Amino acid sequence: MRILFISAHAFLPSERKTSVHFVSEALAERGHSVATISVGYSLLTRFKDRNLYRRLVSKQKNRFEERTPRYRSACYIPLIHPFSSKSPRLNRAMSPFFRLYGNVLPRFMTREIKAANAVVLETGTGICFFDTIRRINPKARIFYFDRDRLDTVGALPYLIQLEQRIAPSFDRVFVPSPRMAEHLPPGTKVRYVPQGIDKYSFDRCETSPYPAGSRNAIIVGNMLFDDAAVSAMAQRNPGVAFHLFGGGMRGDFPSNVIIYGEQPFGDIIPYVKFADFGVAPYRITERELYLAASSLKLQLYSYCLLPILAPDLLAGTRDNLVVYRQSGEDDWANIVDLALKADRTPLWRDGILSWDEVAAQIEADLAGSNAARATEMDFLAASCPA
Repeated sequence: MRILFISAHAFLPSERKTSVHFVSEALAERGHSVATISVGYSLLTRFKDRNLYRRLVSKQKNRFEERTPRYRSACYIPLIHPFSSKSPRLNRAMSPFFRLYGNVLPRFMTREIKAANAVVLETGTGICFFDTIRRINPKARIFYFDRDRLDTVGALPYLIQLEQRIAPSFDRVFVPSPRMAEHLPPGTKVRYVPQGIDKYSFDRCETSPYPAGSRNAIIVGNMLFDDAAVSAMAQRNPGVAFHLFGGGMRGDFPSNVIIYGEQPFGDIIPYVKFADFGVAPYRITERELYLAASSLKLQLYSYCLLPILAPDLLAGTRDNLVVYRQSGEDDWANIVDLALKADRTPLWRDGILSWDEVAAQIEADLAGSNAARATEMDFLAASCPA
C-alpha cells in the first residue's frame, strides 16, 4: 500500500520525534511504501529557526529524500506560509491565506497524492489540504491523525472551524484518548488507538548518563509547560537535578535545572530510563484531561517504571502519579520525597503498546478491513452514555 502522511512536523533525524514519526516508520517497516510531507514551512522559517530551515532546504525542499528503501520525506517550502498568531486581527487576515495555501499545491505534492492509496493528515496545518486531496484523488482513503485539540494548541479559528466541517468526511479519525472524541461533531467515524513507545530502544539501553549516587528527575516536552512549578520544585529540592528536554524552555530556573533543548530521541532514552522520577508539569484545565491517555511522556515514564509528578487534575488517571496542587502548592520537598521513595511495580507497564502494535491497528483501518469497522463500532458504543 502507498501511504502519504502530511504533517506540520519536520521529518529529520535531528528533530524530536512524535507519534506521527513512529507510526509512519513502523508502517514502512511492516512493508508499506510510506511518504511524508512536512507543511507549514517557508522562507519565514529561516527567521524563526535558521538551523531547522537550513537542514530542511538542504535535503527536502520541495523534493523527497529517501530515508530507507520504503520511507521518503519531503518538505513543502514556498516563499511564505499561513500561520496562527496571538493577534486576532492578523488571524482574521490569515483565514483566506489558509484557503489559498490548501488549494494551490506544488507538482511534487500533487504527484504523490495521485499515487497514494491512503492519505493521513495530522492535526494542524495539514487539514487545509483535505478538499484538494479529495479532488485530486477521489479514490484515496483519507484519515485524520487527531493528536491534540486545536483550541488547546492555539490554532487559528479558521482551522478549528474547518476541522468541525470535514471531520465526518474522513474515512476514519484516530484519537489517542477517548476524551478526544468529545469535541468532534456527530457522524465522525472515530477510533481510539493508544499511543505507543519504542520498547526495543528502551529495553536495550543499559548505560546510565547520571553520576553514581545522584538523584535525577526527567522532563520531556514543552506542551502546556508550567515553568513556575518546575522552578518551585527544583528550588525546594537542591539535591535533585532536573533534566529538561524540549524546545523553547527558557526561564529563571535554579542551578539544579539543566536545559538540553531539542535533542534526537535516541539521546533522550537513557535520561528517561535511569531517572529517579518523571515530571509532567502541565498547566491544564478540564479541557486538556485527554492528556492522561494521550501524553507520550506519561507512557515513556510509566514503561520505565518511574513515579510521575503531575498536577492534581490528573489524579487517579494512573497508579504511578504523585500529584501536586497546580495552584498554590507549598510542600514541594515532601512531594518530591514521596516520588523518590515510591515502590515501583511492573503493573505500571500494563497496556502500553509498541509502535509496531499501534501501526498494526492503524493498518487495518487503512486497508478498510471489517475488523477495523467492528472496532470502531465497539468504541462508539462504549463512548455513548447509557
